[in-house]
Amino acid sequence: MTSAERANRIIVGVDGSEASTAAVAFAAEEAKLRGAELAILHVWGIPKAAYSGYVSQLDDYERDAQVLLDGIVKEAKANYPEIEINAKLGEGSPANFIIEEAKNAKLVVVGSRGHGGFTGLLLGSVSQQLVHHAKTPVVVIHPERHTEK
Repeated sequence: MTSAERANRIIVGVDGSEASTAAVAFAAEEAKLRGAELAILHVWGIPKAAYSGYVSQLDDYERDAQVLLDGIVKEAKANYPEIEINAKLGEGSPANFIIEEAKNAKLVVVGSRGHGGFTGLLLGSVSQQLVHHAKTPVVVIHPERHTEK
C-alpha cells in the first residue's frame, strides 16, 4: 500500500465493547463523508490472569479475537455497503499496533471505556496513549454521548 493510499484511510480500533461499536459507527460515517477506506483493527493478547494458572492455547486467543473481528466487520459492511472496509488483526499492545497502522491515515477513532480518575491511571488507557503519541488526529468516542444519525 502506497503512502497516498494510506492517507485516504480512517482507522478504528475495536474491542467488542459498546464504546467500540459507537466508534465504528462514527468512523464509518467519517469514511463516507471523506470518501475514505475504513480499516477496522483488533488487537489480542494473553490476559495477565492467564499467567497465574492454566494457560489456554495461544491459538484459542487468536481464534477468539478473529471471530470477534469478523463479526464486527460483517456488521459494518452490512450497515455501510457504500464504503470500502478492511480489517486487520494484531497481537500485543493495542496502542502501539494502532499507532503503527495509523501512520499517514487521516484519522484514528477509538471508544472510551470510561475508566476515569484513579482507576484510569492504574489501568492505563489505549485512548490516552493514542491521543498523546499518535501522529494523526484521534477521536475518542464515549458511547453514552454518541447518537446515531
